Amino acid sequence: MSLRFIVAASTIGTLIEWYDFFAYASLSPYIASKFFPRGDPVAAVILTWLVFATGFVVRPLGAAVFGHLGDKIGRKSTFLATLLLMGVSTFLIGLLPTYDQVGVWAPLALASLRILQGIALGGEYGGAVTYVLENAPENRRAFYAGFLSATPPLGLGLSSLTLVFTAFSLPKADFETWGWRVPFLISLALTALGLWLRYKLAETPLFEKIKKEGRVSRLPIAEAFVRYPVYMALGIIIAAGHSVLAYTATGYIFPYLTNVLKWSPVDANLAVGAAALAQLPFYIINAYLADRIGRRRVYITSLALGLVLFYPVYYWLGFVKDVALASFLIFLLILTTAFTFSVLGTAIAELFPTRVRYTGMSLAFNIGIGLFGGFTPSIVQTLGVLFNNPLAGVILYTYIVVAVALAVAIKWLLETAGVRLE
Repeated sequence: MSLRFIVAASTIGTLIEWYDFFAYASLSPYIASKFFPRGDPVAAVILTWLVFATGFVVRPLGAAVFGHLGDKIGRKSTFLATLLLMGVSTFLIGLLPTYDQVGVWAPLALASLRILQGIALGGEYGGAVTYVLENAPENRRAFYAGFLSATPPLGLGLSSLTLVFTAFSLPKADFETWGWRVPFLISLALTALGLWLRYKLAETPLFEKIKKEGRVSRLPIAEAFVRYPVYMALGIIIAAGHSVLAYTATGYIFPYLTNVLKWSPVDANLAVGAAALAQLPFYIINAYLADRIGRRRVYITSLALGLVLFYPVYYWLGFVKDVALASFLIFLLILTTAFTFSVLGTAIAELFPTRVRYTGMSLAFNIGIGLFGGFTPSIVQTLGVLFNNPLAGVILYTYIVVAVALAVAIKWLLETAGVRLE
């Protein structure tokens, strides 16, 4: 089986999962009006993003469950299961009744399906990165894993542009009545494609080797924490630094544009979707550089760039009315996360040996993102309300978490480029 097919099948499956996950963010203005009481629009938006955060809180649970299975029975079958769970959960969101139809049961059902999405995603990305790294040549691991790192912005861009295309294809009344469900419903067809591609994959040679030698871990979770506690802590912190940048750029941007700047949801999604797609090549370029100059330098540079750009760019957006110019500014925000995410999965996964790599990578990655990134839109928005300044949370939350992650990376992040996987 060719390495190109391995990377393509892994990437397409991961892309579908991120599309499913980000469809919620793209449709958040409609979710706020359909699934929560209409009396307090601000509260409805905050509740919408708290439900968004539930998908992050449970990601460590998904990492624990699927990481254990991935390190016990194999990578392939495990990330087939994560894709199926994500696809079905997303499709069912598109079928949910609204608050006007069933009252409080609507947001409860929404939160339940969001939890299932989070569990699925908790096991997906760590498994996909592990799978590609264990098949890639030693001197090009970051490059090939870089195609996986490009899937979150591509998923965000596709979900946003799917909404835009659907909105332009339907009368406004039809879109607001039922058309907003379309991006969720088409996930079923996308999932079927991803499952077909992944079914053709074989197990990784490194996992097959330890399986033949009888070195498969009995308790991967315990072994990861007991034998590699420093690597777990390091992975959690650098994941937190990335995730807070990422969800300030791709999560908080929606309520900022629609609620603070009073943009229409369609214009907001057009600006964000175009920006997300435009910076895709930089993920691959940065991953290529990570094989040349190291994972550490790329990651540290990206966090520093985020501290320089985020507040000024958000401030400038407040004076912009042109969608194209706004999209360029949002491009600058998301670009900083292209640097961090292009190497994040590789840098964490390479810290761990094969017998606990799926578990260690998944847990560190998802604890950092689940505890810090998932709540970012809600925290930043809440701080904005408390201080009567929509950018207060960018300084008081985003900048503080990123600064801590940057200091830790400078002091302790190991360079794993060129190191042989055990």
